[in-house]
Amino acid sequence: MKSIGIVFLYNRNLGSPDEMGSKFSKYFTNVSENIVLEKLVQLNDLKEIMDKKRIYWAGIKENFSDILNDEGIIGKLSWKVFKDHSNIEASDEVKSLIYSGDKVPWNFPLIVCVLYQ
Repeated sequence: MKSIGIVFLYNRNLGSPDEMGSKFSKYFTNVSENIVLEKLVQLNDLKEIMDKKRIYWAGIKENFSDILNDEGIIGKLSWKVFKDHSNIEASDEVKSLIYSGDKVPWNFPLIVCVLYQ
């Protein structure tokens, strides 16, 4: 399956998408390496996603801690964010990595979602 986009979901109470993306930027290399190693995305697809700027941030305003435990909601939210920003309909399959805020250097929980064609 070809990956076509990445969506970062986070708790909106922490800041705006631009703010969070800026705080996180120095850690992007580590996370992108993780999603390649976990086989969520192939390296050539990651390069294409980056070149086409199909990486989006979305803050969840309510019940973020509940969403962390619900793969179905994670998939639906990331699919909608991707569609709203890119105007491309991804497949229903979404794979994600969930980072706990207390175990990562950027110090906030983050869901990294990969969308496919």
